[in-house]
Amino acid sequence: MREVLQSVVRGIRKSPALNSMARACVKAIPDKRHTTNMRDIGPVAIRLRRHRYLLWEHPLVHDAFMVSLFARLIRPGDVVYDIGANIGLYTRLMHQWFGASYLYAFEPMLENRELLEANVRLGKMDKICEISPLALSDAAGREDLQIDDMNSGSAVLNSISGGQASSGRAHFGLPPKTETVELEMLDAFVMRPGVRPPAMMKIDTEGAEVKILIGGREAIRTHKPRMAIALHGKDKAKGTLEQLEILQCPAYGYVKDGGKVVYQRLVVADFDRLGNNNILAAYDEDLLRQEPKPLARAPIPGA
Repeated sequence: MREVLQSVVRGIRKSPALNSMARACVKAIPDKRHTTNMRDIGPVAIRLRRHRYLLWEHPLVHDAFMVSLFARLIRPGDVVYDIGANIGLYTRLMHQWFGASYLYAFEPMLENRELLEANVRLGKMDKICEISPLALSDAAGREDLQIDDMNSGSAVLNSISGGQASSGRAHFGLPPKTETVELEMLDAFVMRPGVRPPAMMKIDTEGAEVKILIGGREAIRTHKPRMAIALHGKDKAKGTLEQLEILQCPAYGYVKDGGKVVYQRLVVADFDRLGNNNILAAYDEDLLRQEPKPLARAPIPGA
Protein backbone atom coordinates (compact mmCIF):
# COMPACT_ATOMS: atom_id res chain seq x y z
CA MET A 1 0.00 0.00 0.00
CA ARG A 2 2.79 2.43 0.92
CA GLU A 3 4.57 1.82 -2.42
CA VAL A 4 1.31 2.38 -4.32
CA LEU A 5 0.66 5.67 -2.51
CA GLN A 6 4.22 6.84 -3.13
CA SER A 7 3.86 6.04 -6.84
CA VAL A 8 0.59 8.00 -7.02
CA VAL A 9 2.19 10.98 -5.25
CA ARG A 10 5.15 10.98 -7.65
CA GLY A 11 2.79 10.92 -10.62
CA ILE A 12 0.76 13.82 -9.28
CA ARG A 13 3.86 15.93 -8.62
CA LYS A 14 5.07 15.47 -12.20
CA SER A 15 1.83 16.82 -13.67
CA PRO A 16 1.06 20.55 -13.18
CA ALA A 17 -2.65 19.94 -13.79
CA LEU A 18 -2.85 17.05 -11.32
CA ASN A 19 -0.74 18.98 -8.83
CA SER A 20 -3.18 21.89 -8.98
CA MET A 21 -6.12 19.53 -8.52
CA ALA A 22 -4.36 17.87 -5.57
CA ARG A 23 -3.84 21.24 -3.87
CA ALA A 24 -7.53 22.01 -4.29
CA CYS A 25 -8.42 18.63 -2.80
CA VAL A 26 -6.14 19.20 0.20
CA LYS A 27 -7.72 22.62 0.80
CA ALA A 28 -11.12 20.92 0.78
CA ILE A 29 -10.19 18.40 3.50
CA PRO A 30 -11.89 19.51 6.72
CA ASP A 31 -9.29 20.27 9.37
CA LYS A 32 -11.44 18.82 12.10
CA ARG A 33 -10.15 16.75 14.99
CA HIS A 34 -10.18 13.02 14.55
CA THR A 35 -8.90 10.12 16.65
CA THR A 36 -7.18 7.37 14.71
CA ASN A 37 -5.97 4.07 16.13
CA MET A 38 -2.29 3.62 15.31
CA ARG A 39 -0.74 0.15 15.41
CA ASP A 40 1.63 -0.35 18.38
CA ILE A 41 0.66 3.05 19.81
CA GLY A 42 -3.10 3.20 20.37
CA PRO A 43 -5.52 6.10 19.89
CA VAL A 44 -3.91 9.29 18.58
CA ALA A 45 -5.68 12.62 18.13
CA ILE A 46 -4.94 14.42 14.85
CA ARG A 47 -6.39 17.05 12.54
CA LEU A 48 -7.51 15.48 9.28
CA ARG A 49 -5.96 17.97 6.86
CA ARG A 50 -2.63 18.81 8.39
CA HIS A 51 -1.87 15.37 9.88
CA ARG A 52 -3.50 13.28 7.15
CA TYR A 53 -0.29 11.28 6.58
CA LEU A 54 -0.72 9.69 10.02
CA LEU A 55 -3.78 7.86 8.71
CA TRP A 56 -1.49 5.50 6.78
CA GLU A 57 2.12 6.12 7.84
CA HIS A 58 3.71 4.29 10.79
CA PRO A 59 6.58 5.81 12.83
CA LEU A 60 8.80 2.80 12.09
CA VAL A 61 8.51 3.77 8.41
CA HIS A 62 7.81 7.50 8.23
CA ASP A 63 10.21 8.43 11.05
CA ALA A 64 12.47 5.37 10.98
CA PHE A 65 15.80 7.11 11.58
CA MET A 66 14.62 9.44 14.35
CA VAL A 67 12.97 6.51 16.10
CA SER A 68 16.25 4.58 15.85
CA LEU A 69 17.92 7.54 17.59
CA PHE A 70 15.43 7.30 20.44
CA ALA A 71 16.28 3.61 20.78
CA ARG A 72 19.96 4.56 21.05
CA LEU A 73 19.65 7.59 23.31
CA ILE A 74 16.74 6.98 25.71
CA ARG A 75 17.26 4.72 28.70
CA PRO A 76 14.38 3.39 30.80
CA GLY A 77 13.72 5.82 33.64
CA ASP A 78 15.11 8.88 31.82
CA VAL A 79 13.75 12.39 32.12
CA VAL A 80 13.24 13.48 28.50
CA TYR A 81 12.69 16.93 27.00
CA ASP A 82 10.63 16.79 23.79
CA ILE A 83 11.43 20.24 22.35
CA GLY A 84 9.08 20.91 19.47
CA ALA A 85 6.59 18.25 20.54
CA ASN A 86 3.99 19.08 17.86
CA ILE A 87 0.94 16.88 18.63
CA GLY A 88 2.82 14.48 20.90
CA LEU A 89 3.39 11.39 18.76
CA TYR A 90 7.08 11.26 19.69
CA THR A 91 6.17 12.12 23.28
CA ARG A 92 4.04 8.99 23.37
CA LEU A 93 6.75 6.81 21.82
CA MET A 94 9.38 8.07 24.25
CA HIS A 95 7.35 6.68 27.14
CA GLN A 96 5.42 3.78 25.59
CA TRP A 97 8.26 2.30 23.54
CA PHE A 98 11.42 3.48 25.25
CA GLY A 99 10.53 3.79 28.93
CA ALA A 100 11.05 7.49 29.64
CA SER A 101 9.77 8.01 33.16
CA TYR A 102 9.07 11.75 33.02
CA LEU A 103 8.71 14.15 30.09
CA TYR A 104 8.62 17.88 29.46
CA ALA A 105 6.90 18.53 26.12
CA PHE A 106 7.47 22.02 24.66
CA GLU A 107 5.00 23.17 22.02
CA PRO A 108 4.26 26.88 21.50
CA MET A 109 1.62 26.52 18.73
CA LEU A 110 -1.81 26.60 20.37
CA GLU A 111 -3.70 24.16 18.11
CA ASN A 112 -0.82 21.66 18.25
CA ARG A 113 -0.73 21.98 22.02
CA GLU A 114 -4.43 21.17 22.26
CA LEU A 115 -3.79 17.90 20.42
CA LEU A 116 -0.65 17.30 22.48
CA GLU A 117 -2.74 17.56 25.64
CA ALA A 118 -5.30 15.16 24.18
CA ASN A 119 -2.61 12.66 23.19
CA VAL A 120 -0.99 12.77 26.60
CA ARG A 121 -4.40 11.93 28.08
CA LEU A 122 -5.02 9.17 25.52
CA GLY A 123 -1.64 7.69 26.42
CA LYS A 124 -2.51 7.88 30.14
CA MET A 125 0.58 10.04 30.70
CA ASP A 126 -1.05 12.94 32.56
CA LYS A 127 1.00 12.35 35.72
CA ILE A 128 4.35 11.92 33.99
CA CYS A 129 4.27 14.63 31.30
CA GLU A 130 4.36 18.40 31.76
CA ILE A 131 3.32 20.43 28.71
CA SER A 132 4.87 23.85 28.21
CA PRO A 133 3.74 26.59 25.76
CA LEU A 134 7.24 28.07 25.66
CA ALA A 135 9.37 28.41 22.56
CA LEU A 136 12.90 27.74 23.77
CA SER A 137 15.38 30.19 22.28
CA ASP A 138 18.58 32.16 22.94
CA ALA A 139 16.84 34.94 24.90
CA ALA A 140 13.66 35.55 26.85
CA GLY A 141 10.87 37.63 25.36
CA ARG A 142 7.93 37.38 22.97
CA GLU A 143 7.88 36.70 19.25
CA ASP A 144 5.45 35.95 16.44
CA LEU A 145 5.21 32.35 15.29
CA GLN A 146 4.35 31.51 11.67
CA ILE A 147 1.65 28.82 11.68
CA ASP A 148 1.32 25.96 9.21
CA ASP A 149 -2.31 24.87 9.24
CA MET A 150 -2.17 23.16 5.85
CA ASN A 151 0.48 20.45 5.92
CA SER A 152 2.43 19.28 8.95
CA GLY A 153 1.08 21.56 11.64
CA SER A 154 4.60 22.87 12.26
CA ALA A 155 5.43 26.47 13.10
CA VAL A 156 8.44 28.75 12.61
CA LEU A 157 9.64 31.71 14.64
CA ASN A 158 9.54 35.00 12.71
CA SER A 159 13.24 35.57 13.39
CA ILE A 160 13.93 32.40 11.40
CA SER A 161 11.31 32.74 8.65
CA GLY A 162 11.98 36.44 8.06
CA GLY A 163 8.26 37.06 8.43
CA GLN A 164 7.42 34.82 5.49
CA ALA A 165 4.41 32.52 5.57
CA SER A 166 5.01 28.95 6.73
CA SER A 167 5.98 26.51 3.96
CA GLY A 168 2.55 24.87 4.02
CA ARG A 169 0.65 28.13 3.59
CA ALA A 170 3.14 29.42 1.01
CA HIS A 171 2.71 26.17 -0.96
CA PHE A 172 -1.00 26.90 -1.25
CA GLY A 173 -0.52 30.62 -1.97
CA LEU A 174 -1.92 31.67 1.40
CA PRO A 175 -0.75 34.70 3.43
CA PRO A 176 1.09 34.41 6.76
CA LYS A 177 -0.84 33.32 9.82
CA THR A 178 0.76 34.10 13.18
CA GLU A 179 0.36 33.95 16.91
CA THR A 180 2.56 35.51 19.57
CA VAL A 181 4.47 33.15 21.88
CA GLU A 182 6.68 33.38 24.95
CA LEU A 183 10.41 32.73 24.58
CA GLU A 184 12.65 31.33 27.29
CA MET A 185 16.19 29.99 27.45
CA LEU A 186 16.68 26.32 28.27
CA ASP A 187 19.14 27.37 31.00
CA ALA A 188 16.44 29.42 32.74
CA PHE A 189 13.82 26.69 32.40
CA VAL A 190 16.07 24.02 33.95
CA MET A 191 16.75 26.36 36.88
CA ARG A 192 13.04 26.74 37.71
CA PRO A 193 12.12 25.31 41.13
CA GLY A 194 11.05 21.68 40.90
CA VAL A 195 12.10 21.18 37.28
CA ARG A 196 13.94 17.93 36.61
CA PRO A 197 17.04 18.24 34.38
CA PRO A 198 17.11 16.32 31.09
CA ALA A 199 18.86 13.02 30.55
CA MET A 200 17.84 13.13 26.87
CA MET A 201 16.51 15.86 24.58
CA LYS A 202 14.87 15.74 21.17
CA ILE A 203 15.13 19.08 19.35
CA ASP A 204 12.96 19.54 16.26
CA THR A 205 12.00 23.19 16.09
CA GLU A 206 11.90 24.20 12.40
CA GLY A 207 15.18 26.09 12.45
CA ALA A 208 15.47 27.21 16.09
CA GLU A 209 17.96 24.45 16.95
CA VAL A 210 20.95 26.81 17.06
CA LYS A 211 19.12 29.29 19.30
CA ILE A 212 18.17 26.46 21.69
CA LEU A 213 21.74 25.23 22.01
CA ILE A 214 23.00 28.78 22.65
CA GLY A 215 20.32 29.34 25.28
CA GLY A 216 21.05 26.00 26.91
CA ARG A 217 24.85 25.92 27.09
CA GLU A 218 25.07 25.80 30.88
CA ALA A 219 22.31 23.20 31.25
CA ILE A 220 23.92 21.02 28.58
CA ARG A 221 27.42 21.32 30.07
CA THR A 222 26.10 20.58 33.56
CA HIS A 223 23.63 17.77 32.89
CA LYS A 224 25.14 16.35 29.67
CA PRO A 225 21.88 15.18 28.05
CA ARG A 226 22.00 12.85 25.08
CA MET A 227 20.51 14.66 22.09
CA ALA A 228 18.65 13.87 18.86
CA ILE A 229 18.59 17.02 16.73
CA ALA A 230 16.69 17.68 13.49
CA LEU A 231 18.47 20.21 11.27
CA HIS A 232 16.65 22.63 8.96
CA GLY A 233 18.93 23.88 6.19
CA LYS A 234 22.68 24.15 5.71
CA ASP A 235 23.02 27.34 7.76
CA LYS A 236 21.33 25.69 10.74
CA ALA A 237 23.43 22.55 10.26
CA LYS A 238 26.60 24.64 10.33
CA GLY A 239 25.44 26.61 13.37
CA THR A 240 24.40 23.46 15.24
CA LEU A 241 27.75 21.75 14.63
CA GLU A 242 29.54 24.93 15.69
CA GLN A 243 27.59 25.04 18.97
CA LEU A 244 28.25 21.35 19.66
CA GLU A 245 31.95 22.01 19.05
CA ILE A 246 31.86 24.89 21.54
CA LEU A 247 30.16 22.55 24.01
CA GLN A 248 32.80 19.89 23.25
CA CYS A 249 29.96 17.44 22.69
CA PRO A 250 30.60 14.79 19.98
CA ALA A 251 28.02 14.52 17.20
CA TYR A 252 27.47 11.72 14.69
CA GLY A 253 25.43 11.41 11.52
CA TYR A 254 25.57 10.64 7.83
CA VAL A 255 27.72 12.43 5.25
CA LYS A 256 27.89 12.07 1.49
CA ASP A 257 31.31 10.76 0.49
CA GLY A 258 32.19 9.84 -3.09
CA GLY A 259 28.72 8.69 -4.05
CA LYS A 260 28.20 6.86 -0.77
CA VAL A 261 26.49 7.91 2.45
CA VAL A 262 28.72 7.17 5.43
CA TYR A 263 27.94 7.25 9.17
CA GLN A 264 30.71 9.02 11.09
CA ARG A 265 31.66 11.61 13.68
CA LEU A 266 30.75 15.06 12.39
CA VAL A 267 32.86 18.20 12.24
CA VAL A 268 31.70 21.69 11.31
CA ALA A 269 33.02 21.30 7.74
CA ASP A 270 30.51 18.47 7.19
CA PHE A 271 27.54 20.85 7.29
CA ASP A 272 27.11 21.02 3.52
CA ARG A 273 27.42 17.30 2.80
CA LEU A 274 25.09 15.76 5.34
CA GLY A 275 23.21 12.72 4.10
CA ASN A 276 20.42 13.01 6.69
CA ASN A 277 19.03 16.04 8.51
CA ASN A 278 18.87 14.16 11.84
CA ILE A 279 22.00 13.86 13.99
CA LEU A 280 22.78 12.53 17.45
CA ALA A 281 25.08 14.00 20.07
CA ALA A 282 26.29 12.85 23.48
CA TYR A 283 29.25 13.34 25.79
CA ASP A 284 29.54 9.56 26.00
CA GLU A 285 31.02 9.06 22.53
CA ASP A 286 31.02 5.28 22.88
CA LEU A 287 27.23 5.48 22.71
CA LEU A 288 27.42 7.07 19.25
CA ARG A 289 30.09 5.16 17.35
CA GLN A 290 27.93 2.28 16.18
CA GLU A 291 25.52 3.18 13.39
CA PRO A 292 21.87 3.23 14.57
CA LYS A 293 19.77 0.57 12.86
CA PRO A 294 16.09 0.97 11.96
CA LEU A 295 13.80 -0.98 14.26
CA ALA A 296 12.00 -3.93 12.74
CA ARG A 297 9.18 -3.73 15.26
CA ALA A 298 7.95 -1.62 18.14
CA PRO A 299 9.97 -2.24 21.31
CA ILE A 300 8.45 -3.12 24.66
CA PRO A 301 10.13 -1.31 27.58
CA GLY A 302 11.81 -3.74 29.94
CA ALA A 303 11.44 -6.68 27.55
